[in-house]
Amino acid sequence: MPRRKGQSTQKQGQSAALPPCDGPKLHPFVNDKASLEFSRLLSDPTIDADSYVFEVSIGGNAYALKAFKYYDREEDELALDESEREFLSRSTDSYTPLNHLDHYFDPFYNECRAYGRLIEKNLNGQVAVRCHGYMMLSAEYEDTLEDQFVMNGWNRLAEEYDEPPSKRQPLRAIVKDLVLEDTVWKPRVMLSHLKRMRKHGVFVMDIKPENYKGGMLVDFSIALTEPHVVFQLKPDFHIESYKNRDLGAFDEMMRDQKVKITIRAFPVRNKDTIRKLRSSRKSGCPA
Repeated sequence: MPRRKGQSTQKQGQSAALPPCDGPKLHPFVNDKASLEFSRLLSDPTIDADSYVFEVSIGGNAYALKAFKYYDREEDELALDESEREFLSRSTDSYTPLNHLDHYFDPFYNECRAYGRLIEKNLNGQVAVRCHGYMMLSAEYEDTLEDQFVMNGWNRLAEEYDEPPSKRQPLRAIVKDLVLEDTVWKPRVMLSHLKRMRKHGVFVMDIKPENYKGGMLVDFSIALTEPHVVFQLKPDFHIESYKNRDLGAFDEMMRDQKVKITIRAFPVRNKDTIRKLRSSRKSGCPA
């Protein structure tokens, strides 16, 4: 369904590292996208997700390409209370965070920030599936993909459809290694990966079996990566809860998969407490 008027659709050049704010950034994919071919849709189009994942060929090499729907900032903005809105309205060097919530909450930028940090720390491909950068795809691909696959729209601004494809916002995508193997559950290794990410300020916020392939994380679309406005807005006990959420969710995931473990990620015995720490999807600012 097209988005309502007034929601963010900032254009970005293919050469810029993104997002354009303080913190880690992801650089563009360098291979020639003229040779891009879509092989199949890997994600389930019936699920109302924030993206589509495709198997693609670029320059004859196989990759996974995650193409993101457009971000609707309305829910995140409505979730702010008066003091948070006032804080985010303060400008620094002409940059006002309230006007750029997408830099911190847009799933595309969330992945850019998380992978930017992993690349900075030489962890790309070690604790999560390797990322090769982002791509901006011409809007002409939109019709092509909807003809080739079963799709559920891109959440694009309604008025953009009055323009020819050449005038519309490009589709935004991230290129990753193609991993099709099911996960073999190795809790010690997987927990070590998770702790290394946390050490460097990447909090996934969505630990669950479907976000793993081959034992590696593949999804950072709701991740909080430091520095992040959430960690400036919320009281300390909320921040601690956000940062511990991945650990509680990891333990619950292992139980759900009936994996025998001798270690726990989060030393909490109360099941209700663990479930509160787990987040299956993000809606607005974390709460």
